[in-house]
Amino acid sequence: MQAPKNAFRLAIASPGARIGLWLGLADSYAAELCATAGFDWLLIDGEHGPNDLRSMLTALQAIAPYPAEPVVRLPHGDPTLINLTVSQM
Repeated sequence: MQAPKNAFRLAIASPGARIGLWLGLADSYAAELCATAGFDWLLIDGEHGPNDLRSMLTALQAIAPYPAEPVVRLPHGDPTLINLTVSQM
């Protein structure tokens, strides 16, 4: 079975600017509001923001119906945490 195409990776590899925003508010309502504002990507910051796994998950759920691509910055590079986060997407 072939892996699905990663639309975000293709978009950032193509010419032209992609406009995005860092989300550090740990609030799914703010994430949804930003997702409707026309950004190409939204980064959910868990390293230098108040986000934890639960708030990152709710932000991902809030962004999912919109065209903005979510990017998650985990608090640290723990392989178990990375696997847990990827499995919830």
